[in-house]
Amino acid sequence: MWKFDLSLFAGVSASILAGVVALVPAEVEACGGTFCDGGLPGSMPVDQTGETILFAIDNGFVEAHVQIQYDGGDAQQFAWLVPVPEVPEIEIGSFRLVQAVLDATVPVYGFEDQLMCDGPLPPPGGVGFLAEPDGGGVNGGGDDPDVIAQDVVGAFEYAILQGGTSATITEWLQDNGYSTDDEAPAILDDYIDEGHVFVALRLRHNQGVSDIHPVVIRFPGNEPCIPIRLTRVAAREDMDIRALFLGEARVVPTTYREVLLNRTRLDWLTYGSNYRELVTLAVDAPMADGRAFVTEYAGSSEVIDASTLDTTNLDVDQFGGVPAVQVVDVLVGMGLMACNTDECEWYHELVPSLLHEFLPVPAGVAEPDFYSCLSCYAGLIDAAAWDPPAFAAAFTERIVAPLQHGQELLDTWPYVTRLYTTISPIEMTVDPMFTENPELPDVANRHGAQRDQHCCGNAMQLPGGRLVWVPNSSWPAWEDDMPWAERIEEHSAAGGAPVVLADHSAEIDAVLEQWNAANACEDEGGTGTGGGTDTGLDDGIDDDPGPGPGSTGGTSTDGGSTGEPGVDAPSSGGCTVGATGGIAWLSLLLGLGLVGVARRRLA
Repeated sequence: MWKFDLSLFAGVSASILAGVVALVPAEVEACGGTFCDGGLPGSMPVDQTGETILFAIDNGFVEAHVQIQYDGGDAQQFAWLVPVPEVPEIEIGSFRLVQAVLDATVPVYGFEDQLMCDGPLPPPGGVGFLAEPDGGGVNGGGDDPDVIAQDVVGAFEYAILQGGTSATITEWLQDNGYSTDDEAPAILDDYIDEGHVFVALRLRHNQGVSDIHPVVIRFPGNEPCIPIRLTRVAAREDMDIRALFLGEARVVPTTYREVLLNRTRLDWLTYGSNYRELVTLAVDAPMADGRAFVTEYAGSSEVIDASTLDTTNLDVDQFGGVPAVQVVDVLVGMGLMACNTDECEWYHELVPSLLHEFLPVPAGVAEPDFYSCLSCYAGLIDAAAWDPPAFAAAFTERIVAPLQHGQELLDTWPYVTRLYTTISPIEMTVDPMFTENPELPDVANRHGAQRDQHCCGNAMQLPGGRLVWVPNSSWPAWEDDMPWAERIEEHSAAGGAPVVLADHSAEIDAVLEQWNAANACEDEGGTGTGGGTDTGLDDGIDDDPGPGPGSTGGTSTDGGSTGEPGVDAPSSGGCTVGATGGIAWLSLLLGLGLVGVARRRLA
């Protein structure tokens, strides 16, 4: 059946569109994109597992890089259905590209200590780092869908369907061996009525779940959009979505709001262990209403480490005429895998799919035993499956070309934006759309505070100058009167300064002043919010809680939401193609989980 559970691709370890796009980030070391270059010695990165999709836009085309991650066990039950506004090109993508972008842009929170006391300090509280935890009726009747294309891409076979109805599309999929979901047709009708075409993918014969790899979907358009309406069929509450954009300037949401977090709510002592909770409650605040994003990074793409995309050692000519028993040795020599006497470890996610196709494991032999010692089973190797020229061609298509394209994208685009939100099924009634706005400032992902250690207690100076007294070495447990969002803004597709829909800075300062008056050290006096100065440790984030140039308070004047809780921000709920050349989007509607990265030729 189709799974539309929007586990996206966050770098490389989460699923993103279960009918979505999921790219999951691999586990990141403490120094990955953090203060390891001499900044904050205790800082740790915020956990970045979740759903992710990477967009690149150029010359009237949008390409979406999607890594599918299937959380089921039966490869025959895997199916992925993606609605797109125009007939797309389908290619193999690079998981490593998205992971590299995620690693470089992950938000990091930390602090450094400053001794303010000549006498003995109060005993430590023992607080350590806490890791963040990871339908309706069928539209009957109508003509059958037109099959625009049927082909294979790596380990997948796919079909592009146009026209028809939810009933006839479902019937076609079932007749052609694709699993379906009983709840999907009612939502499919919305996309059909809007003129979308559908890309249906499934694993090829003899390909297993471990062979799932990134897919690139490239189609005409100029404005990325994530159509998540179909995702709500099987999405979980507060599902993570990360959207990455390579381009010329900062990208902002236009049908969703943007939220600036109240960082007084963040637990700085545990390096932001409650970050996900902070984001979730901030985007659920009135005026954001569950449909908003937080900008986690916006700036130069030079921060991205492209070393994992290097193809220098990947000489495809080495496979010319090589005996089957030596293939693993060649791959090991290229640094794509490593083997001992018992098992092999894969250093590239597409190596297993190549071996499964061209050197299938013989019946009755364990896979680790077979690939770790091909010569031990030389007599059982399927000679008909081993085809050196075909293997070399597949190696180029699946491994070399996607890596080269990923490097090409990073060389081409000077700017990267990372947006994050959590969203629940009830809120998935509007497709988030995005646009570039070169008038907006950069947003850094490294945030440093300073803990002043007084003789009688500690105070934390936050980026921007707020001071929080911290009794008992634990972060304050704020009451409901402390807002989760500092500011909620709305962006126009036409650009310009955002409209400020809500500004809670005065409320935050008032609550903080009361807290500090009650908890400051007696010998220091009851300092208020202005007791600290900007430490200079922050990153360029706009900490000024006031409206930016040209912005106004209150509701939008350009046809947006009234700002009332529960009211949709945009006037229409979906990604559509307009008269100006089209809005490009990738549907986060997948069949099981997914992760995404894409590859395409640059003009």
